[in-house]
Amino acid sequence: MTANNFCPKILVIDNEELDNAIFKMLINRVIKNCEVDIMVNSEEAIKKLLEKSNSKPELLPDFIFLDLKMPVMDGWQFLEEFERLNIDPLRKIQIYILSSSVLGDDIDKSLSNPLVEDFLPKPINLDKIRTIFEAA
Repeated sequence: MTANNFCPKILVIDNEELDNAIFKMLINRVIKNCEVDIMVNSEEAIKKLLEKSNSKPELLPDFIFLDLKMPVMDGWQFLEEFERLNIDPLRKIQIYILSSSVLGDDIDKSLSNPLVEDFLPKPINLDKIRTIFEAA
C-alpha cells in the first residue's frame, strides 16, 4: 500500500509552532488530504487521548509524533502517563519521538522504550516520512 492510498489519524505533540507547520506540510506532501492534529501541550494531549480511549477508542490516532522537550509535561512524562493510564491497551498506536536532541542518552532511552517505534531527529526529512507511511 502506498502512502497516497490511505489516511491514517496522525497526532503531533510539540510546542514549537514552526516545527509543527513544517512537519504538517511534509506529511501532506506524502499523504494527500490527510488530517494532522497538532497539540502544543502534552498534558492536554494525555487528557484528550484518555477520553477517546475510554469512550471511542476507534478515534485514537494511528501515529503520534512526540517532542521530548516541552514545558508543563515533557515527552518522557507523556510516555509514562500514556503507559500508566493504559491509553492504548492493544498497542495499535505507533509513537515516534521527534526531537532536536542530539544527546545519545535521549536517543538510546527513546529506542529502548517499548512504546516508541523510532527516534526521528529534527528537522525531519521527506524521505523518512515517506518510509514511515509506506511501511504502514
